[in-house]
Amino acid sequence: MPVAELTPLRALFKQALPVMVGQLAVMANGIVDSVMAGHADAQTLAAVAVGNAVYISLYVGLMGIILGLTPMASRLYGAGEHHKIGLLAGQSLWIAVALAVLGCTAMLFPDPLLSLAQTDAALELEIRHYLLAVAVGLPAALFFRVFHAVNQAISTPSVVMRIQIAMLALKIPLNGWLIWGGLGVPAMGAAGCGWSTAIVMWFACLSSLGLWVTEKRYARLKTSGVLGWPRWDLLKSLFMMGLPIGGAYLIEVTAFTMVAVLVARFGIEIVAGHQIVSNLTATAYMLPLSLANATTVLTAQQLGASNPERARLFVLTGLKTAVVCALVVVGFYALLSDLIIGAYTSDAGTRAIAFQLLPWILAYHLIDATQTLCAFALRAYGISTTPMLIYGVCLWGFGLGGGIILGIWNTPPLMAEGFWMASVGSLLVAGILLAGLLWRAMQRN
Repeated sequence: MPVAELTPLRALFKQALPVMVGQLAVMANGIVDSVMAGHADAQTLAAVAVGNAVYISLYVGLMGIILGLTPMASRLYGAGEHHKIGLLAGQSLWIAVALAVLGCTAMLFPDPLLSLAQTDAALELEIRHYLLAVAVGLPAALFFRVFHAVNQAISTPSVVMRIQIAMLALKIPLNGWLIWGGLGVPAMGAAGCGWSTAIVMWFACLSSLGLWVTEKRYARLKTSGVLGWPRWDLLKSLFMMGLPIGGAYLIEVTAFTMVAVLVARFGIEIVAGHQIVSNLTATAYMLPLSLANATTVLTAQQLGASNPERARLFVLTGLKTAVVCALVVVGFYALLSDLIIGAYTSDAGTRAIAFQLLPWILAYHLIDATQTLCAFALRAYGISTTPMLIYGVCLWGFGLGGGIILGIWNTPPLMAEGFWMASVGSLLVAGILLAGLLWRAMQRN
């Protein structure tokens, strides 16, 4: 039975569960980096924390532009115009090429970003080696995102999930080999994490290419063609949807990851403790992210099929489910905090910082789950520019700006805790504004 013909809750979970499993596998790659780097030494963990903050900030913003394909292709799928989806995917590949050039250039010349961290020379050199490695994998990661977006739109997320699980299975032994060395390969430390990431990204890209060429399920999507010269009318439509999504991603993620760069000035223990709770927050985010993705796709499919009432039902079901799941995650983290933080590090100073920040990440996740669902659902209604502006004012202005005031300029500075305080407050304001915007969009459709 097609996903959209099920009850809203069953349809939501059928679409969301493979996405969540796949995203958790992706997130586990970062956790593997942090855990293995943490057990190497504090400097390796700090280099991975800062380097990954730079990489994720760039990658997620660029990836978000490509994900403009998802709501557009979902509407086509709902309207039964399957043959046009492959053509949109081909144009998205041209966008991915341009974005890869921009992203690689920024990572190969990261001086403006690293100047904010004010790290010592040894740590900065290790960060640069990490960024060089992940830059090699960035083009593959962006190409894979096109395949990811298409499978989301046609409600076949399990295809991508299987590739993401295979990536994790490959990542773990590669990390151990490249971080500590062996079999003629020298120990690379943080750079080893970067090179293993690049390898698994190319594995994912080539795997998706093989499936796209050989799997019969994609044949109906390619009848209007796929590759070819850029078509400016289609590129314009993709950019009109994707640029604000990419901008929103960039704002949200940089407001989160730039904290790792800014707190690096407070010493290795604080940046390492912050990295642990950041990993916990990012891991918890995978659940509302998968629900939000599913809600976007199913809502857009129903709007494409001219069924706005069922579209609204999917949005409301997604919101209720996201809140319940967030409460479960917060309870899990609160009850098992000793065990979870202990799995990352045995360093007493780093553990103390992580426990100090834990209450703030719990509050952050509760708010984040709701606002994420609202922001994603708005994309199904073709609204992406206003959410980006809301994020810019709230997360950069109140969040990052307020964090600098509380964390650095305050007397005495609250350091990492000050940044988390400001982040929670700014996200709450953004969530309220996005919820109001979504309510208006549903009333108009």
